[in-house]
Amino acid sequence: MHVPDGFLSPQLTLPAWAVSAPLWTWAARRHFGRAAAESLPVVGSLTALAFVIQTIMIPVPGGTSTHLVGVTLLALLYHPLVAFLCESLVLLVQALFFGAGGITVLGVNALAMGLVGPVAGWLVWKALRRLHERAAAFLAAWVAMQAATLAVAAVLGLQHALDGRYFPVPLAVVLPAMVLPSLTVTGVVEGAYTVFALSILRKANLRGVSPA
Repeated sequence: MHVPDGFLSPQLTLPAWAVSAPLWTWAARRHFGRAAAESLPVVGSLTALAFVIQTIMIPVPGGTSTHLVGVTLLALLYHPLVAFLCESLVLLVQALFFGAGGITVLGVNALAMGLVGPVAGWLVWKALRRLHERAAAFLAAWVAMQAATLAVAAVLGLQHALDGRYFPVPLAVVLPAMVLPSLTVTGVVEGAYTVFALSILRKANLRGVSPA
């Protein structure tokens, strides 16, 4: 799902950086001060786990790949901005040391996978949690995966419309190539992972774990 360097023009990457930078600052100040010290071990562990599962990439037609994200759980437990900042750190490390994604597209990838997806999942969680917590967690993660996938596909489609030299594949190809695996495979696995991880954390009764 990562957009690699070179696939997007500055017309898209620069605005994404302009939006992401102040959000990173706000998230860090609001959620990672002294008051958050008790929750940092859990946040760090879940971020590390998200890093691991995101390195397992499944190539799909249309010039991209699909994979789990794993940070919706952070949005459910803490706040979408926590998920956004943690996912941004994951993407930065992957770009610098593993060649996944890139620096110029960091803002785009972070907004899609770290903000759009977790916010969508968090809203579903808020709406359905009181009805059935596990079902709400599963649906939240599944919806988050679809939202992130659609965001990435939309950006690639927009780039093709703006300048096909950067990304020559049209949206008509990219959209089904990304959405179908997301709907049927990665979204389902993402939901199952989120339910399982939430259950384990609840049983462990770890400090700092309280659904947002």
